[in-house]
Amino acid sequence: DHLLTEFSHLVLELKLDDRIGDKVDLVLRESRPGLWDIVKSSTLPEITGHLSFSVFAELGGEERQLLASKELYGPELRDGVGEPVEIVLNGHENHPNMILKTRVVAVDLFRQSSGAERPKNETEVQGNLQDVPINAGDETNGSGHHRTMDSLLQHPRSQTPLDNVGISPSHGLGFPGYNKDIDRRIEREQEAVNSTPNNHPDKFKQLSVFANSLLVHIIPDGHPDKPRRLSNLGNSLLTRFERFGNLDDMNDAIVKHQAAVDLTPDGHPDKPQQLSNLGNSFLTRFDRLGNLDDMKNAIVQHQIAVDLTPDDHPDKPRQLSNLGNSLLTRFDRLGNLDDMNNAIVQHQAAVNLTPDGHPEKPSWLSNLGNSLITRFKRLGNLDDIDNAIARYQAAVNLTPNRDPDKPSLASNLGNSLLTRFQRLGNLDDINNAIVQHQAAVNLTPDGHPLKPSWLNNLGASLLTRFKRLGNLDDINNAIAQQQAAVRLTLPKKPGLLSNLGSSLRTRFDCLGDLNDINNAIVQHQAAVNLTPDGHPEKPIRLSNLGNSLLTRFQRLGDLDDINNAIAQHQAAVNLAPDGHPEKPSRLNNLGNSLITRFERLGNLDDMDNAIARFQTA
Repeated sequence: DHLLTEFSHLVLELKLDDRIGDKVDLVLRESRPGLWDIVKSSTLPEITGHLSFSVFAELGGEERQLLASKELYGPELRDGVGEPVEIVLNGHENHPNMILKTRVVAVDLFRQSSGAERPKNETEVQGNLQDVPINAGDETNGSGHHRTMDSLLQHPRSQTPLDNVGISPSHGLGFPGYNKDIDRRIEREQEAVNSTPNNHPDKFKQLSVFANSLLVHIIPDGHPDKPRRLSNLGNSLLTRFERFGNLDDMNDAIVKHQAAVDLTPDGHPDKPQQLSNLGNSFLTRFDRLGNLDDMKNAIVQHQIAVDLTPDDHPDKPRQLSNLGNSLLTRFDRLGNLDDMNNAIVQHQAAVNLTPDGHPEKPSWLSNLGNSLITRFKRLGNLDDIDNAIARYQAAVNLTPNRDPDKPSLASNLGNSLLTRFQRLGNLDDINNAIVQHQAAVNLTPDGHPLKPSWLNNLGASLLTRFKRLGNLDDINNAIAQQQAAVRLTLPKKPGLLSNLGSSLRTRFDCLGDLNDINNAIVQHQAAVNLTPDGHPEKPIRLSNLGNSLLTRFQRLGDLDDINNAIAQHQAAVNLAPDGHPEKPSRLNNLGNSLITRFERLGNLDDMDNAIARFQTA
């Protein structure tokens, strides 16, 4: 899904036939069935005539991927370009050879934009790149056209594989303005590509950053395509940050998106989208670091994007939804009801502007459900939770199982049912919640970056049913799901660690196994250590650690545990701003730990302080 925006509008398709004849026999991934309707009647020339380049690569066995880039040059650069640069790679089923020759396009793009003469054939492009792993003698039939796919596939892979992709540091790209700083940047991205195995699901993320970095550095400043390339690079960096958690990627993404905004003149049709991308990057950094300036900047950028986009523009619902998400995030941090109510207004407007049958309608319904359930948690109005579930159910019903968004929508529905169960206690809700969370897990392939989240949510719903019915199978299964979520996530995410710790503590309360409470404290401590001060989840993670330490003190009587528990609860209180809806519960937890120490040591100061905290709560 991300390839459509992340990698210069590349479309990922599967080819199951060894031969290419007059018709292209393509089978798209189930996640993008609509694209098949576009290309299934096209002949090969009709398809490639609209491409800047295409790459055929063998992934192993009979499956091959066709990567096709549409509109990569831009209309002003395509004039006079002639036939698209097209490279066909050999492969062998036992030696996957997945390689993306974006550099060929980048060099050709530079030549066009700079007025340099375009290479007469692919061989000349290849020579300029020094190390393109293609045999010029085997590549074409002498007329500049490709040999048939079946003739190429008769030979085992003899070219350089993707784990050696890159530009020779001693040669660079070989055009004016490509300096050593650019070389070093490209080398770093090249190393990221080379260190990722060919069959790894993250390979495309690394390739995306690599390719977009080349395009950004090659296109000269002042070129009309520069802002779009900067924005694509920013999106690629942000996606890689969300996967690997490298703060340099996130900061660099903001720099690139800001540059795209600055280079796009007011009134340009791309300006709202550039602003929206910048807002999303600020919001992502806020989610990680908790700096309120980032949150403020995100809302400002999204609001301007909304204001610049007319209601009849197809992007208006997306801009409204982004604004709603940023307002909802600020409410989660500061608790201002105006933000929450405004978020609901924006999400409802996005839904209203989107016709039934539109592929984005389920997403806007789900976002509206998110804002309604948030207001329910704050104000307790049952209409909000009922309306939220109705929106989530509609989103799920509108989305086929093959759609890549289906697991996320099912998980949101499961969370809302779980929330209503916690309020009303209807067993149908918790049972249905588990069904939805299990469906999200089942629909998500192993290796997908969101699979740990769905496993975690399934564990949470099983834990909730255990607390109601006491079936040990539920608590054991909950812990198994959450342990799998932690195991599959690198770098470790503090939220998953904290949830696993809570489940282990619950099982300790039931069975009394000291290994469980000790492990719970380890998980909670790790979650606290990984959460920066200022992050909105820091108080609750401190409180969870304090509760686990208090539980172990009540079993073993070690004073270090009760003193540490009080310290954690005090820190949680200090980090929760006045007026925050969770402040009373943080104060209550601190009071409980103080009263427990008083019962052990008899210090009246602890009793007085406990009463004061309870009174404030």
